[in-house]
Amino acid sequence: MSNEKSNDSQNFADMTAWLQTPLGKNLLGTEFSLLESMINRRFGYHLLQLSCADIAVYEDSPIGHKFCLSPSAKGKNSSLVAQAEAIPLTAESVDMVVLHHALDYSIDPHQLLREADRVLIAGGHLLIIGFNPFSAWGARHKLSRRSGKSPWKSNLLSSMRLSDWLKLLDFKIEQVHYGLYSLPINNPSLIRYSSFMGKLAQRLNWPTGGIYVISAKKQALPMTPIREPWKALPRRAKGLALGDNVSIAPTQPHKKTLH
Repeated sequence: MSNEKSNDSQNFADMTAWLQTPLGKNLLGTEFSLLESMINRRFGYHLLQLSCADIAVYEDSPIGHKFCLSPSAKGKNSSLVAQAEAIPLTAESVDMVVLHHALDYSIDPHQLLREADRVLIAGGHLLIIGFNPFSAWGARHKLSRRSGKSPWKSNLLSSMRLSDWLKLLDFKIEQVHYGLYSLPINNPSLIRYSSFMGKLAQRLNWPTGGIYVISAKKQALPMTPIREPWKALPRRAKGLALGDNVSIAPTQPHKKTLH
């Protein structure tokens, strides 16, 4: 467990530093533009962000209480320090969860999603930002993963696979947006040129962008009581008064079964 915590803290520090590079800043700029139309239309009381780095991507949210969970106490945005796979919050306590590349660096992405589902209220929203394996960034990831440097040592999950997992958890997929069509080369000139070439792809939402943003809603499961069927009264015998044929059944407590 201590090794996992130290690895998480190191990845957190490495990604925080990498996001200050020209390529990292270009990534964040694209993510903020994609999130703007998704995050500022969601209301509630509490927003939880889990991120791969010391960065807050929720500034445009109208939700009053916004806080971050991170594996390191050194981050200026860290409100809670814990592993993402064991969120120290009660069930159904937040209105929105934002996973900012948290699944890309998770040791157990299935468990992380289950935890996000657990702490979300019914009708709450989940936003997932991840690297797209079916892109130029995904190709660069395969070529550079052995280097052990951020962000190339992450574990990429496709938006299709995540959508399937979310449906199994009874989430409704609302939107999937792609972005970042620039080449993953840390050179400002090449970044500007390739970003210009990718404007058309951005408008068409081509699924070859370096990142995706999934917006999903946790569906409320209604608890409908199962009512006992009516029992027919016995038929009246010929030649007898109605009062002679009606028998009173013994009183029993009325039961309701919830499912």
